[in-house]
Amino acid sequence: VPVNYIGDELMAMWGAPEEVPNHAELACRAAYEILERLPEINKRWRPVVNDETVVGIGINSGPARVGDTGAGHKFNYGPLGGNVNLASRVQGATKYLKTRLLITGSTWDRLNGRFHARRLCQVRVININEPVQLYELLPEAQRRVNGLKERYEAALQHFEKQQLPQAAAVLGDLLVDDPHDGPSLLLMSRVVDGLLHRDEAFDPVWELPGK
Repeated sequence: VPVNYIGDELMAMWGAPEEVPNHAELACRAAYEILERLPEINKRWRPVVNDETVVGIGINSGPARVGDTGAGHKFNYGPLGGNVNLASRVQGATKYLKTRLLITGSTWDRLNGRFHARRLCQVRVININEPVQLYELLPEAQRRVNGLKERYEAALQHFEKQQLPQAAAVLGDLLVDDPHDGPSLLLMSRVVDGLLHRDEAFDPVWELPGK
């Protein structure tokens, strides 16, 4: 349910004002539909605006304070709280990971295997100290290309265990097959940085550069 516009962003929520048990699934299906409609939107508007429409979607699940804010003559119904802020940070992470659809571990745990996803990394986001697991939802076609999920997650496991040469080897082969995969490029840069600074403390959690 769309509840607010913030600049060029649209915020939506499921699970209020009435309880919706499968709110995480509905949010993810809505995200898939948005991405499926993009080619049609670009075909219509590219000649008008002379550019592509690009979106980044972030989904998080958890408790929020939901209700009306503002005054009697102007108010807005919607959610507030840390989980809402985290969803916004996750959306912002799409531009750093060069991917279009990210969800948190909290959302992934509620999907019960109904979707395909690859675990990308743990991050620390601005104003939230606890590390957050990020997953990329994968359409079926992308999941089957070159074993993307399995190969990437193998490299990530090597990285998290500080087995950096092994991580580099897996990522090198993956990037030969898919040189434009944003998460693999970012992870490779972190692996190389770790190899160059082996004398420094290693932290597998990535500090998100910004919003």
